[in-house]
Amino acid sequence: MKSFSEHLRSRHEFGEKIDHNQKPILRSSAIFPVVKNNSYSSRILFLGYWVIKRKIPEVSFLVTLRSNDGIIIMRDFFTIYDPKSYTISLDSLLEKTSISDKSNFLGSIEVEIFSTQDMVFPYPALVLDYFNNEFNTCVHTLGRVYNDIEDLNENEAFRVPETGFDIHADDDLQAFLSFVNGPLPNHGAVIDYIITNSESKKLAGSFTLDRIKPYQTVFFKFQDHIPNLRQFLNGKAGAITIKHNFVGFYPRFLVGNIQNSLQIVSFTHSYYDCTSCSEPLDYWDRLSESHYDSSVSIPLFTDNDFFTEIVLYPNLSPSTFDLDIKLHDKQGGLLLDLPNFMRISSHDSKLLKINFNELLAKNNIDTKNAATAHIITNFQDRKIPTRIKFGLNVGKKGNKSKLSCNICFNSKIGNPLIDNKPGSFHWCPIFSTGNTVISFENSSSMKNYSKNANLMLTFYREKDTNSMEKEITIPANGEFRFELTKDHEVLQFLDGNVGWITAKADNPYIQGYYFNFHSSGAVAGDHIF
Repeated sequence: MKSFSEHLRSRHEFGEKIDHNQKPILRSSAIFPVVKNNSYSSRILFLGYWVIKRKIPEVSFLVTLRSNDGIIIMRDFFTIYDPKSYTISLDSLLEKTSISDKSNFLGSIEVEIFSTQDMVFPYPALVLDYFNNEFNTCVHTLGRVYNDIEDLNENEAFRVPETGFDIHADDDLQAFLSFVNGPLPNHGAVIDYIITNSESKKLAGSFTLDRIKPYQTVFFKFQDHIPNLRQFLNGKAGAITIKHNFVGFYPRFLVGNIQNSLQIVSFTHSYYDCTSCSEPLDYWDRLSESHYDSSVSIPLFTDNDFFTEIVLYPNLSPSTFDLDIKLHDKQGGLLLDLPNFMRISSHDSKLLKINFNELLAKNNIDTKNAATAHIITNFQDRKIPTRIKFGLNVGKKGNKSKLSCNICFNSKIGNPLIDNKPGSFHWCPIFSTGNTVISFENSSSMKNYSKNANLMLTFYREKDTNSMEKEITIPANGEFRFELTKDHEVLQFLDGNVGWITAKADNPYIQGYYFNFHSSGAVAGDHIF
């Protein structure tokens, strides 16, 4: 883990001083566990955003398909020049191989992107998607193989465990973890774990894995290594912290749950456990009393049997804070103000959950009016942890699917330097099955926020470089929600294939999430790029 200040500098964040000794990023990469079986397959989705955002005229791709034990099966090399939608399909790659059984596969796809111009980020904006006609689940780039020794040393400056996701263990739902090893073998993989159940009770232990080969795809279910996991969780979701000895790659794990009765999956990525992070660089000094210490806005899906909840995992740097909640309608009108809704102390090490359906019912608010929740933190002193992580669960009750999405997202530190940023640019996929819903929120850490946001939405498709545009305005604290099945013009434009949407705003405080809803009740989701 690199420090937050180094993270901001490396991303060229607005207001940060640029280190002119920093190497340009000419290789950006990601490596994904991929699966094909009788129930679903895998693909990697991306937009040619380098052409749009960075004005880089071309980037070249090296795609490597490896077997479960890390052996290269095939490689594909191509260059893209166009701002359009692209798909790397596992099915298509397998068809180019001599593998006899192409219907059952566990392995990895590594995507390496090369440019002669600085791409800024060593990790590209790619989306991993497992899918069939009944469900899909998605997450942005997670693991990667480091570019060089400087990259490795920078990201392993602080070694911390991984955590921040929901786990289940019962007759139907089973939690799993997967990753692709880097170029170094691991002869003695050890995992130390601490499980927190719904009552915030703890269960600690450890287990070992067999020798892990270079570039091997590792996949395991937690209950295969933790015999009493099912009894400890007692039919409810819990959380787990994983301390490991993996080296040579960025250890952001693919984690989630499998529903055996439907043979579907819901996954997200792991996140840093910052409970041991108490150095000065692990905190942000409050810069202005006109900003909240941190805040973030989330969309609410609470009618027609949908539910929305946020999860607060026990992974914070040592601190105590009060959590405020403000509920808004889509025009930004304040429906409910709940100051000091909850006091949270990292010392208590609790797994906490806020159910917004229950919150609306308790306060007699019509679910059809509630559009967003503004989650605000107020810390007891000027020191604010730089990484404040939540989970966003959106699901539907009473359907075949028992799995919600479990989006990993951060509260945004109140930074007055952002006030002077002229705008922002965001993008996300639109899926070819289900009903994609994209929520854009105009929400700021400013305490008296009143600025509208004008957005130019541009839609891209796979078959050519044509695009279409729509202009929208979002009032302060308001939301715009795009729903694919209700926009026949975009439906016709995409023609049943994966597409992408970009949002160019004249306001730096745009946030957003995308979801994909299926008739089975399955929900995919992630935050926008």
